[in-house]
Amino acid sequence: MTAAHSPTDTRFLPAAGLFLLGFGLFMFCRRSDFLPMIPAMIIVAPIFILRFSRVLPTGRSMLLTALGFILAINIALWGIFDFSQSGMELAFNLIRSTLIGLLYALPYLFDRAVTPRLGDRFAGTLVFPAAATAVMFLASLEGPLDGTQAKNVFGTGPLPILQLYALAGLWGFVFLWSWVAALVNYAWERRFERRATMVAALVLVAAVGGVTAYGGLRLALRPAVPTVRVALAILPDEGGLQGMPGVHSMEQVYDGRLTKPYEATLAHIRADVTEAAAAGARLVTFQESAMIVTEADVARLKADLGRIAAENGVWLALPYAWFPPTGKGANMHLLVDDTGAVRIDYQKRYLLGFREFGEPAVFAYGAEVIQTTDSPFGRIAVAICKDMSFPPYARQAGHARADIMLTGSHEFPRGYRLNDAFRSVENGFTHVRTTYDGISYAMDPYGRVLARMANAEQQGGLVVADVPTQGAWTLYARLGDWLAWLSIAAVLGFAAWAIIAGRRNAP
Repeated sequence: MTAAHSPTDTRFLPAAGLFLLGFGLFMFCRRSDFLPMIPAMIIVAPIFILRFSRVLPTGRSMLLTALGFILAINIALWGIFDFSQSGMELAFNLIRSTLIGLLYALPYLFDRAVTPRLGDRFAGTLVFPAAATAVMFLASLEGPLDGTQAKNVFGTGPLPILQLYALAGLWGFVFLWSWVAALVNYAWERRFERRATMVAALVLVAAVGGVTAYGGLRLALRPAVPTVRVALAILPDEGGLQGMPGVHSMEQVYDGRLTKPYEATLAHIRADVTEAAAAGARLVTFQESAMIVTEADVARLKADLGRIAAENGVWLALPYAWFPPTGKGANMHLLVDDTGAVRIDYQKRYLLGFREFGEPAVFAYGAEVIQTTDSPFGRIAVAICKDMSFPPYARQAGHARADIMLTGSHEFPRGYRLNDAFRSVENGFTHVRTTYDGISYAMDPYGRVLARMANAEQQGGLVVADVPTQGAWTLYARLGDWLAWLSIAAVLGFAAWAIIAGRRNAP
């Protein structure tokens, strides 16, 4: 009896250590209200989690791996969404974090079920990265997990490695960093025997080195192009909505259909545009919902913004929202040129929330089209906040060869990092994102931050940046999610291989 149980018993302590180490480190790669975010943990933590998943028997391994991710995500993200109703807050955080945890667990479960059946083959190192890429990609297309918001943690590395976005988008990072974990485990399972370790090390060096060399060359060969000065302007908090004192959350704005005091807000917009023009800006952008009006005031607002733009000789991009007396309004992004003519009046496609909760409760969905217009300083595209969390949607701008992408954002919860920044490298445009309660930035097509400004509640601000007037060609903008689709095909192929191998080995 003792002998029969000894293999499992001897595995328990190492497995427990790997569990605590892997999932403990994983919590640091997530945004958290009480843990520091260490991006490199998305590379390190999977090494130990993958090792843990292969130590125990299959059923127990799968159950504990799923449980580990659910616990780690719920702990790291606990309370990150703060609603006025505590019951709603608890339910939303718990459900969202559990779904994210299960999402991250799926590639490990697939690897545990398939890789052992492939035998002692190096090709088995591709199972986990292919599964991780396929799962993360499919989960980014639509649904409750906000596109790439829960997956952007993979996009980490120095500037030369970040050029991988231009080749394969975010999915290049998911595949590469997951392959690192699989290669280390390939050597680990063979007790770091010399030949296995050398093979894994050479492949790892070739993969990371190749990406770094490509990125360094892309940065070295970037052309010098003319620039235009852009101003990112943040209006202060929503205090004073409809004469009500104090700061209002967007949840309160939606529930009460609150609008901003028209004349006071317009005066602030005029003052910011005048200041920006005096600083040499030719293009001025504002945050999401910089102005909130009734349906009756929409035409008036467009006319007033056109006059402000013409008076100051600037192109003005201002996201605004409007509410009708009944029914749903719209979350919009207006772009007027320096003559006051409307060039784009875009309606947000990806609203924050679901069904009748959040934005969908008060706003209608826009068409699935990113609009562009030509200007003296390149082709301009506009979008709003969450729209940029969906790479296939954002790629419309890259496919249209946009030079500058303007997005307004209102972060919820408060942003502590540059959200959706690397859509710029993927699509070859400069991304100018003006953000309330988060970080505003301008990032060029090579991932270089040209300007940034942190903004918290009750604060305004203005920052200028000289941005390129010409974008860059990228493979991703032309071919899209080619690596993700190849990974899906590989997953299907590995699954079929494992089934056939299992039948051959059956007694």
